[in-house]
Amino acid sequence: MGRLTIIQGGASRRPSGKKMKVKALLYSDGSERSLSAAIYTAVMMKADPTMEVTVVTITKTGPDVSWDGWFDSTAFEGIGQDILTRTRKIFEARKLDVRTIEEIENDKIARQIVDYADKGGYNMIIMRTKGPSELRALFQGSLAYDVVQLSTCPVLLVRKLPDEMLACLED
Repeated sequence: MGRLTIIQGGASRRPSGKKMKVKALLYSDGSERSLSAAIYTAVMMKADPTMEVTVVTITKTGPDVSWDGWFDSTAFEGIGQDILTRTRKIFEARKLDVRTIEEIENDKIARQIVDYADKGGYNMIIMRTKGPSELRALFQGSLAYDVVQLSTCPVLLVRKLPDEMLACLED
């Protein structure tokens, strides 16, 4: 079962006293909340220059993406890249280097995020959460909850940052 991690400052240390290098997978869906998670991650990277971050977005495609029985296989082309470009700009504005990956959804987004983190040797997953309504989602199910349950590494959930804080951090 995954762990929900709350970080309250200070660097993680291994039992030997050596600082642990953070290799994080940041999930971005292009929402304002996920951009808040990206800004928060960029602040973490500034505080720890050894931190490595890979941004992943998952693009939904396939025959179940249709309107009134009409399917256009090109309808979602470029959406994943648009999300990654928008997220990457947050890091570039701070002169931070991140990798970006676009994956194709297989209907199990949480499993796909966790599998990617496991295969890539990531020791943290960072993603957005909805906030106060998330408690209800714990019982009804949500992407964040599913990732926490499936993950073998810590999951850092970031709520949408207040507008005042976003204004300060976006510069």
